[in-house]
Amino acid sequence: VIPSYLAQSNTNFLYGMGAASAKTRAGQDTVLIEEVFGRENPLVLLVPREDSGKEAELSGRLESIPHITSVISYATAVGAEIPPQYVPQEVYDQFYSDHYARIVLYADTADEGEQAFGMVQAVLDTAKEHYGTCYLTGQSAALFDMRSVVEVDTGIVNLVAIIGIFLVILITFRSLTIPIFLVFSIETAIWINLSIAYFTDNTLSFIGYLIISTVQLGATVDYAILLSNHYLADRKIMPKKEAMLKALSENLSAILVSAGILAAAGFTLAATSGNPIVSELGTLLGRGTILSFVMVVCVLPALLLIFDKVIEKTTIKSEFYKHKRRENRGA
Repeated sequence: VIPSYLAQSNTNFLYGMGAASAKTRAGQDTVLIEEVFGRENPLVLLVPREDSGKEAELSGRLESIPHITSVISYATAVGAEIPPQYVPQEVYDQFYSDHYARIVLYADTADEGEQAFGMVQAVLDTAKEHYGTCYLTGQSAALFDMRSVVEVDTGIVNLVAIIGIFLVILITFRSLTIPIFLVFSIETAIWINLSIAYFTDNTLSFIGYLIISTVQLGATVDYAILLSNHYLADRKIMPKKEAMLKALSENLSAILVSAGILAAAGFTLAATSGNPIVSELGTLLGRGTILSFVMVVCVLPALLLIFDKVIEKTTIKSEFYKHKRRENRGA
């Protein structure tokens, strides 16, 4: 459990469409273009309009950043020593507005990835050393901001989803421990599902991660609820092992059919979709459903049997069956 949790926490995600579309016709055409003309990743940096000397110094610093291939500013294209009145207005307007100066950067990185995000961070750090305020735009900058935001928001969203399902199960079963075992079983399946990308050194689309984190939890927790509900009902009239065997025998086929349909739908989507992100989503859904099924029919029953006494004490009106021992007394 712990390795899968740590692995899925370190999985690399794709936040845009560029790197994920390499198998499509557009992606293949992009590869051919880059082979002939090279890769070009444009960015635009806006800094407060101040003296041209500071702008020239910043431009020089930006050119020294790894993966920056070109810097176009008033200082580099026209010259900081040339007065604005000697420059055509249409040229001057390309670099200055009333309050800001524009600096165009070109990099040889992909739109996203460690190199691209490292380059964006270096540009921002360098600009902030010279100016208190700066704005950076472009595909890499937008994806960098997106990653910074969702890394915090995703943890909150997942926590809220888990708490919500936990509370629903808590109210339904009137038990403090049943929700823990149910959510633990499904969350472990989700962690294993997402950790496979880490162990195989692959990246995941972030939108796929978001969908699977919620859909797999919401869709497959029903299997655990169904099994646990029948187990608790049977536990009132028979010992724990017999109750679990009866619950499994009565509900295994229903769980198997439901999981089989969902898994088949996911793998069919993966096999038929030409969009790599949609195909990846289908694979995650199919694989995640199978993992959830295995956890529910193999791990969850063991947890319910091992912690049977704990469940009895933490469940309101559990009324578990008590096996009475008969003693043979000699006359």
